[in-house]
Amino acid sequence: MVPTAAAVFGLTCQWNQGAMNISWTPQSSSDYYEVQLAVNATAEPFVVHSTAGASVVVDSLLPSRKYYVTMRTHAASTPSLGPGTWGQPADRVVCESGADVVPQKRKYARADTKLLEVMRESEFTYDVDYLMNHNSGTIEADAAFASFGAMKPDEKTPWNTTFYNATFTLYCVEMLKVDLPDTFSTGGNTSYSDYMSCNDNHNATDPQCICDNWIDRILSKVNPDGNCHDSRGNNCTYFTGMKDCTCTCSQESLDNSNKYIGMMPVYMDPKDDYCYGQWFSHPKPTECDDDEEVGAARADGSVCTWKRHREARVVKGWQVLDNGFNTSHARKLDPARALQNTKAFLKSFADAPLQQWACEDTASILV
Repeated sequence: MVPTAAAVFGLTCQWNQGAMNISWTPQSSSDYYEVQLAVNATAEPFVVHSTAGASVVVDSLLPSRKYYVTMRTHAASTPSLGPGTWGQPADRVVCESGADVVPQKRKYARADTKLLEVMRESEFTYDVDYLMNHNSGTIEADAAFASFGAMKPDEKTPWNTTFYNATFTLYCVEMLKVDLPDTFSTGGNTSYSDYMSCNDNHNATDPQCICDNWIDRILSKVNPDGNCHDSRGNNCTYFTGMKDCTCTCSQESLDNSNKYIGMMPVYMDPKDDYCYGQWFSHPKPTECDDDEEVGAARADGSVCTWKRHREARVVKGWQVLDNGFNTSHARKLDPARALQNTKAFLKSFADAPLQQWACEDTASILV
């Protein structure tokens, strides 16, 4: 019999003033923790709370429900929150919400920050792999891109996962407001740095971000000629762009991209003017710790510029398929199919036994 999280981690849960207080015993070999909630003892978790502390307050639960709770621990001093850095979760314990649920506290930005809702498909793992040195996107943009990966849901993608079992995580990010003129990838939006292409260094445990690569430039309608070359010094083409191509960025662009969230618009077809949303890059060096406010200056002179809210919501590919995701083998993506697939993601996130999700300042709510 596998020990429960209570036995392994000293995990306890207590209902107090309309929210669930979950706490545990800090582990000497760990520096970060992920609490998982599911609908039964074997189901996939639908929400995670992450922290460097020894407790979380979950204020998004519904009244008078049973929630099955466990946690996993992150190995101290490992270079990311990705695959190969976490222990296995223990068996779940049952926690019950009371009848006195209060509305979840809304997320608000300050005058010098803004909120950003992003979704990420985990790569090289079926667990949540977080945002540091990773890419994410608006739900619309990621749904459009996933429409190609889902054509054969049971086959492995280049990220060594199947769409059927893939993990999609919805985050709320607070980011520092900036004004960065002369970017090349943002479509003229000065609120972001240039987008970086991440996690393509063949080591998902220690992902790195590099100058926006050729295929990402094509998808954002940025002309790669002159800045992207194959090993013979020629401009990259569709034959060389995916396997023999190196793109260069100015030092100023790289410096800003390693400080601030980067962005690119997503067109999917460079011959089409329909924009499906945006993709983002999240530089590891400037992610804020639990105890840092966005914009906080550090002793080394750097500034933390973005921060995940502790709660993130999770769905699996099979849930999205059950909610109407279109796996059509059409050679070209059209806006109608992308919208259908976006709605499948929205419905999947909204199906979780939780209060409605809201992130952005404009009160973007999943319905």
